[in-house]
Parts: sequence; C-alpha cells; structure tokens
Amino acid sequence: MMATTKNGKQPAHRPSRRQHIIDAAVRVFGRNGFAETSIQDIADEAQVVPTAVYYHFDGKEELLELAMRRVFDQLNAVVEAARPESEPGDAEGLLRVIDAVWEWVEQNPDEARLYQVQIASANGNVKVLRDEFEQRHIQRGYDYLPEGTTRGPRAAKARHAAQALAVRTLISTTMLVTALRAEGGPLSQLPPQAVLEAVRSLALRIVTADRRPTTARVAPAQG
Repeated sequence: MMATTKNGKQPAHRPSRRQHIIDAAVRVFGRNGFAETSIQDIADEAQVVPTAVYYHFDGKEELLELAMRRVFDQLNAVVEAARPESEPGDAEGLLRVIDAVWEWVEQNPDEARLYQVQIASANGNVKVLRDEFEQRHIQRGYDYLPEGTTRGPRAAKARHAAQALAVRTLISTTMLVTALRAEGGPLSQLPPQAVLEAVRSLALRIVTADRRPTTARVAPAQG
C-alpha cells in the first residue's frame, strides 16, 4: 500500500515520485498553459505536497522542460519506428509516419495537448528543444521531396527555402489537425477516419512537385 502523510498527500522522497510529478505536470501544463500553472496546481494534480515537487525539481520551468522533452522524445521514437532514418523517404513511408503520429495523438491526449499549447510560445530551454526537434524532422522531411534541378546558387537557395516551407507545412498541418479535432473544435464532429484520409491526401499533395491530385495513390489508413 502506498504511504501517505497525515494530510493524505504522498511523501516527497520516493524515487518513483519524480515521474509521477512529471505526469501531473504534462496534464496541468496542457490544460492551463505555463503562465497559469503554479507548483501548487501540479502538486494537487500529483496528490503530493508542494515540498515534494521542490524536492525533485527546481521549479515549474524545469518541469515544463522535462514535460516537453518527453513529448519530443516520444514523437521522435514514433517517427523513427514508422520510417527509420536508414530507409529512403517515399510516399509509403510518409503515410506510415502520419498514421503513427495520428495513433500517438489518440493514445497520448495529454502529451498531444501539451505540444499544441506550448509549441508556438516556447522560450528558453524549451525553445532550444523545439528548434532541435523541428530541424530534425525538417531534415527528414526533405527525403520525401522530389530532387528537381536548379541552376545557379540563387535558384538553389530559393528551392531550399521552398522545400523548408513545404516540410514545415507538412509537420504543422499534421499536428494542427489534432488540435482542431479537440472537443468543441471545428473538426470534432467529423468522422476521425475521414479527417485522417484528408490529412494523408494533403500530405502527399504537399510533397508532390506537380501538385496533381493524389487521391488514387492514397492507400486506406489502418485502424
């Protein structure tokens, strides 16, 4: 049986308490955002006293960094499992990644909500983590784009900028749709499978050079 203090809260010193508090921080930051969250809020969510939080962490800045690191690590693992970096990027690999991220969102709503809430306003160490995450997946995203031909450094630079925009659009669209599907959101009443098929089709259009319709090439999503 789990030990508690006189007020029913769990003690500070258990090693397992660290992950338990991070779990709570993920949920609270995702619901309230960073500015509106206090250590007391996180302690209440974790059912510990505030001193237990400070026993393991310096403050809510460190907790947010660790919570976001968990999100990025999970997403990196999901993408790598769906399409290892050793494999070439192709349409099938792109769709596997989209399906895998979609499933991660479905299975990890707290982490997905935290990503959506914090990704745009990240600063400090969280911004560093976000930039590393984005750069990694932008680089991977180039694998899905057609080679094309360019003449001269100016054309090459313009093409690289266009490719970066395409990849950023691909990543942000995939994640943004999950926010729009949240309860009360504009996509919340649509069948999930229909939304997923639309995301998959759009992703292929983004990375197809001639932008021709790609519906015929979209294999049905699994699940």
